[in-house]
Formats: sequence, C-alpha cells, structure tokens
Amino acid sequence: MYNTDMEEYVLAVDPGKGKIGLALLDGKGNLVRLYITTPAEFPTCLQEWRKKYNFRHAAVGNSTGKDLVLRTIRSCFLPYQLIDERNSTQEARLLFFEHHPPRGWRRLFPRSLQYPSQPFDDFQAAVIGRRYLQSRRKAGDSR
Repeated sequence: MYNTDMEEYVLAVDPGKGKIGLALLDGKGNLVRLYITTPAEFPTCLQEWRKKYNFRHAAVGNSTGKDLVLRTIRSCFLPYQLIDERNSTQEARLLFFEHHPPRGWRRLFPRSLQYPSQPFDDFQAAVIGRRYLQSRRKAGDSR
C-alpha cells in the first residue's frame, strides 16, 4: 500500500499549448501548491519546484501539448506516468468551486452549471494528480 505517513509529493501537470497547469499533491491527494505557467516558463518552474519540494514522480495528462512537457521531464530524469484526462473538466470545475465558492447571486445556482471566471488549468492538474494517486492505491503500489 502507498505510504502516506511520509511527506512525499507528486507533481501533476496539465499540458497545453498556451498554458500549463501545475499541482503539487501530498500522498493523500491534498493540494500543496497550484500554479499556471506558460510552456516557455515550464522548464524553469519545474527545476525550481523540484529543488524546493523534492518530488520524485510526475503525473502528466495525455492531452494536447504533452510533447514539450514530456521532453522537459525526461531531460530532468524524472519518472512520470501519463494519465487519461477524459471527462476531467467537470471534476476540475467542481474542485475549483470548492476552493473558490461562488458569491452573490452565483451561489444560488448549482456549481455544476457554472464555469470559473478565471483559468483553472491548475485544478485540472490536481485532478490528474488525484487520478494518478488513485491508480497507485488500486495497484497496491508501495512507492
């Protein structure tokens, strides 16, 4: 079983052509840090986060823009796993509203019918990271 007692982090990446969402999660799936960067800034961001948080694995969404992300991750010799992003946008929107509850008249409408007023690629990355952790738990991985 996955050891959640130690402070082990996983980097989750939502690749894209214009924006790259990043999420750092602990072994229980709790959000440690969220960030949205550009493809040009991604290599520097990856190096800074790796020094600061010492994560040993990355979960990368298998969508558009993954080639640049994977090239960068491979150049750092960071192990990674591709994660299926299918139907994850709704989950990411709900997670966004969990952390940024609607205010005013918007709170009267179901969150599932609302769309965030700002980019939420970082929450999309968090969904990818949680899917990765779930797959490890199901597989009984002890990494």
